[in-house]
Amino acid sequence: MIRNTKVVGVAEFTRDMAQTLTDYFDTYAVEGIVSIELGDDGTLWLPNKRRGGRQFLGMAKLPAETKIF
Repeated sequence: MIRNTKVVGVAEFTRDMAQTLTDYFDTYAVEGIVSIELGDDGTLWLPNKRRGGRQFLGMAKLPAETKIF
């Protein structure tokens, strides 16, 4: 049976971000699972539950209001 699940957020990944996640999976995995923190600014982070802190995974798109010079 298919459930109609309400979408509460979307995380977007570039190929580079997916590769970084693959490269560091074992470093950040706890019991074979990696958590990704979503920042309110669109950033994605890999929390390090073993040593504390976190690594910046990336941001797939710049916010609409960002100006590039």
